[in-house]
Amino acid sequence: MAAVAGGCSSGSPSGSSSSGGSGPSSAWGQPGPDAVGVTTLDLGPDGSYGERLATVYYPADPAGLAGHTHFSYRDADPLPAALTAIVPAKYNATVSTSAWSEAPGSTAGPFPAVLFSHGFGASRLYYSNLLTGIASWGFVIVSADYTERGLVAQAENKTSGDSPALDSSVMSSSLTALEQASSDTTSVLHGLVDEGKIAAVGHSAGGGTAFDALSDPRIATAVGWAPVGPSGSYSHKPVVIIGGLDDIALTPSILKSEYQHFPGPTTWVEVAGAGHDTFTDICTQIRGGGGGGLVGFALSLHLVSGELAKLAVNGCQANNLTPARFLPVAQAYTVAALRDGLHIDSVPRIGAPPGGAFAGVRVQIQHHG
Repeated sequence: MAAVAGGCSSGSPSGSSSSGGSGPSSAWGQPGPDAVGVTTLDLGPDGSYGERLATVYYPADPAGLAGHTHFSYRDADPLPAALTAIVPAKYNATVSTSAWSEAPGSTAGPFPAVLFSHGFGASRLYYSNLLTGIASWGFVIVSADYTERGLVAQAENKTSGDSPALDSSVMSSSLTALEQASSDTTSVLHGLVDEGKIAAVGHSAGGGTAFDALSDPRIATAVGWAPVGPSGSYSHKPVVIIGGLDDIALTPSILKSEYQHFPGPTTWVEVAGAGHDTFTDICTQIRGGGGGGLVGFALSLHLVSGELAKLAVNGCQANNLTPARFLPVAQAYTVAALRDGLHIDSVPRIGAPPGGAFAGVRVQIQHHG
């Protein structure tokens, strides 16, 4: 049967069962016990786009924060300097986080590693608040730029077709760079990575990359946020799919098909009032009453089609959950999924939380395997 949180009821979808366990703690949707640091890794040249970078969010030493500033970025930061220069200030807002730039790593490690893959037309930075929140619960997260399908390629009209092999190579190289930094005594990441506990997470197109990563014996579990399916076979490893009922791209019917195709332990979490881009920092810019970030800039110049414009703001409108209400839900279920898939807890934690745990947000859970 389906399990529903938030005080709302629902029918029981055929062939599904409640996921059991005690459910994710609603506290996991709030800042965790670890301070979070942010640093950048250089993954090397990426062809016509310059250097490929990865941003790492990691547990930091709370005693070493003095002299470090909170990490922030501007919407246009992922763009080349020539393109950044033409973006008006009203469309280039600063996004702030609670993480600390280049803070020394925690001495309590090592911690599980999470490999993150962004969606089409996005960048490694546009999920910083959600990834910071997850890292605060004891995870080292490396978010690489998948430039060939990312923001820069779209801005320069250089996007290529799907290349699952290339995406998998980028994810693998981000893990290699992370492990090398963890073994480097001069790095803030020294000693932080537990190479025996590795997971993959991805949004939209990046969800497919995360699912493909399960073919790597080092990757134990994957979480997809409004994800496309894998390019190849469906893994028997634990998988969690988190989607929004208002998503116009990866709709509930599409996610249902993905959920049914995974043969192993699989959980599907549906959040009412969420759309395709509710997972991103972009929603805050769109809803903030200003220019709407780079999406607003592109719309003002008619650089995107009407259909693409609809997708860009899907989940970021007045009838959708605000980021303040949605991100804690996505964070809590992702933390629960990672703890389950990496066997951090002795009992499953991906089930439904107590009713009302997320301030009336309706969450429906299905599980099989």
